[in-house]
Amino acid sequence: MRGICGPRSIPSLGPLRVLFLANYAPDFPDFAVKPYDGDGGYPDYHHDLFTALKKIGLKVWSTSKPYAIHFARGNVDYVFSLMNRMPILNSEIFVSSYCEFARIPYLGARPNIRALAEDKYLTKLSAQSLGLPVAPGLPFASGGILPKDAPFEGSFFVKNRFGAASEGISEKNLCRDWRSAAHLAQKMAANGDEVLVERFCEGIDITVPVLGGPEPMVLGFIHTKSNKIENIVTEDLKLDDPLGNEVVDVGGMQDDFLSDIAALWRAFGPMDYFRADYRVDLETKQRWLLEINICCYLGNEGAICLAAEQHGLSQLDVLNYVIGYSLERQKFMRQQCKWVL
Repeated sequence: MRGICGPRSIPSLGPLRVLFLANYAPDFPDFAVKPYDGDGGYPDYHHDLFTALKKIGLKVWSTSKPYAIHFARGNVDYVFSLMNRMPILNSEIFVSSYCEFARIPYLGARPNIRALAEDKYLTKLSAQSLGLPVAPGLPFASGGILPKDAPFEGSFFVKNRFGAASEGISEKNLCRDWRSAAHLAQKMAANGDEVLVERFCEGIDITVPVLGGPEPMVLGFIHTKSNKIENIVTEDLKLDDPLGNEVVDVGGMQDDFLSDIAALWRAFGPMDYFRADYRVDLETKQRWLLEINICCYLGNEGAICLAAEQHGLSQLDVLNYVIGYSLERQKFMRQQCKWVL
């Protein structure tokens, strides 16, 4: 396990044929930024990544159509997918699962690990079994029964069991008593959400960006800033990013974080790149792992690239390295399979 370290050698990918999949990826024949009336800058982000992949010398086919993966075999060498949101349950694992079926190398991690990371409750249980500090939590879905009395001490935080970009998170998710938490959980479940109720942790949000490799590379520690009550990072902050991120000094906690990442890597790895998201009280030196994010944001202002800058790595360097390692990770993927009918 490598700790905080300098840049590694950046591989030469050559004229690799890449299928770029994203919800707002440019589509032939118009490769301009797509119009968008929602929150956040997804079209700009996806267009920027499309441009960056071309800048590092890749031959890129770009599409927002998820069914394009069906036609990729034999036509591309690699699938770079940010297709994390589709109108199907657990859409994050669709592309990786299909790539395994079609035997095409792809960005991220194996489908089972991706599924584990996308489930915040299973991530919590897995991390706890590894000895990592996590806040107690309770899953709840429609048809379930919540206990009458609080299963652990409050305050409480009620959120979706699945989802990214702090989806659905506002200051209203913080509940000071169990009655309020149970009411909100039941309300969310009645709308079809699967819910996770967990003990609210004091402090700030700190994420640990990591690049994969034979020994994973911890890039540093990034604080996602908030001006909300209790420093909650809400959906609007995550999407519009008005406050941004900053490199933070974790002082004497560095070795604890590095030990966590080493344990996660032994259990979850290999992963091409990821973030471990924490709630941290820097005064008391307490930390609680919240979730693992695979195929997370790679924009220049995001945690991955901001942390990489400390080691002289640009966004293009990060992309080049991540894809190079990803191909190495999947070098034994068979290109042809025989099916028994």
